[in-house]
Amino acid sequence: MAKRPGQIRRVRLPLWVGWLSWVLTVVVLAAAVGFAVGPLARAQGWTTDGGSPTVDPQIIADIHSDPSGNGVIGAASEPNYHGVSADRIADVIAATQPTLAGSYGGAIADLDGAGLSYEFSAHTPLTPASTLKVMTATAITDALGADHSFTTSVVATSADAIVLVGGGDPLLASTPTSYSGSSAIALPTTADLAARTAAALQAQGISRVSLGYDDSLFSGPVWHADWPEGDRQFVAPISALVIDEGAAVPGTESGSQVTAGIFADQLRAAGIDVTGDVVAASATGGSELAKVASAPLGLLVQEMLTHSDNFIAEMLLRQLGIAKGQAGSFEGGAAALTASLTDLGLWDDGQLIVDGSGLSVNNRITPAALVKALQLSAARPELSAVLAGLPVAAATGTLGTRFADDQSAAARGLVRAKSGSLDGVSSLAGYTPSSDGALIAFAVIGNGLPTDQDIRPWFDHVAAALAGCDCAG
Repeated sequence: MAKRPGQIRRVRLPLWVGWLSWVLTVVVLAAAVGFAVGPLARAQGWTTDGGSPTVDPQIIADIHSDPSGNGVIGAASEPNYHGVSADRIADVIAATQPTLAGSYGGAIADLDGAGLSYEFSAHTPLTPASTLKVMTATAITDALGADHSFTTSVVATSADAIVLVGGGDPLLASTPTSYSGSSAIALPTTADLAARTAAALQAQGISRVSLGYDDSLFSGPVWHADWPEGDRQFVAPISALVIDEGAAVPGTESGSQVTAGIFADQLRAAGIDVTGDVVAASATGGSELAKVASAPLGLLVQEMLTHSDNFIAEMLLRQLGIAKGQAGSFEGGAAALTASLTDLGLWDDGQLIVDGSGLSVNNRITPAALVKALQLSAARPELSAVLAGLPVAAATGTLGTRFADDQSAAARGLVRAKSGSLDGVSSLAGYTPSSDGALIAFAVIGNGLPTDQDIRPWFDHVAAALAGCDCAG
C-alpha cells in the first residue's frame, strides 16, 4: 500500500554535501522571489526531525524565522536571474520520460513570472493527493494573514460554572512536551490555560466549579465520508477542541470531551475542585476568565507543509470556511476553498475540492493551478510562508528520505517541494534554482499508477533534472 499523505516521519538522517552552495543559493533566492530565507536555512531546518544539527548552527545563527516565513540573513546584492527556456525544459522532460503506466500531467514555469513555460496535460484535473495542501495553505494565508492566531478560552457562565471554549487551534497541546513535531514552534497548552484559569478563579475566591465544553465553532461530521477507516492512522477526527492533534483520543469520535476531561484534571492539579461530569455546554453570555493563543498562522502553514500534516490541513480548511462566511465543516470549507481559488485565479475547469488535506481520492487539481499558486506565493510577500514551508529535498520533512539515488543527486538541498502519495497516485510540486540562474516552479501529477512498485523516484528525477539543467532562456 502506498504511503498516505501526512504519515509523519521522525527519523534522523545525515545531510548531504554541498551545504555551502545551498546557503549561497537560498540567499539569491530570497532576493529573487521577494521573501527572506529564515525558514529556508535556519539551523533547525538543517536537521531531520528530532536529530542534532549536522552543520554548525553558528554558521547561520543570525537567521530567524517569523510567522510569515521571513528572516534576516544580511545584505545581498540584487541577482541577475534569467527566464526559463521552454525548449531546454522540453529537452529535460523528454530525457526523463516515465517508465510506469499511468496518466501524467505537468507544468513548469518561471517562479517569479506568470504563465507556463512548458506543459503536458497541465490543465487536466487529476487527483493531487497531498499537494492539495499547497492550495489550502495559499487560500487560508490569503484570507487571514500569516500573523493571525486562534484562541482557546475559558468563560464563566455563572458563579460556579465554567466552560472551555474551542477555537479550532490545530496544534493546541496538553503540555509543553506533548507535541511530536517541530520544537521551534512555541505552542499554547491546556496546562497553561488551566493555571491561568485557576489563578483567575482563586482571585475571585472561587475554588469549586463545574466544567463544560463548547466546540460549536465547527459543525458537521468529524470524519469525512471519503476517508477509509484505515486512514485514522494519518488523521484524527476533526473538532474545534482537540489537543495533541487527537493523539489523546484514539478510537473515539468525542475528542472535545476527552480534551475537556484532561483539562479538568489539570484544573484540579492547579487547586480547583471540578465537580460532576464534564459535558457539552454553551459559552454564550459567559465572561472570559483566561485564554491562550495559537502559534501564528504562518507557522502553522509551514508545519502543515513540511510534515504533510493532515490534521492541521483539515482544521485550517474549516477555519477558511468560517473566514469566508461558510460553515466550519467539510462542506463549508470545501466551498470556501473553491471560492478562494477562483478569486485568486487558481481555478481550472473540472477541478473539485472535497477536503483540505488531499486524503480524498475525489479531489481534482491541475498541475497548472499548482504552479500558479507557487508563482502567486512568490509574487506576494504576505504569502511567503507557503514557499518557506515546503520541505527540502533529502533534508527535511516528508522529503527527508527521498532523492536518495544517484539520478536525484542534483536536487539535494536545492529543491523545495510538496509531495503527495495515495494508492496509484503520486505528485510533486515546488521550485528549484537551475544550474545556470533560472528559478523554476514545477508541478507533476501521476494517476492510475502501479500499486505494487515505488512510483515516487521518477518524480524525484524530474525535479533533480530541473535543478541540474541549463534551462535559462
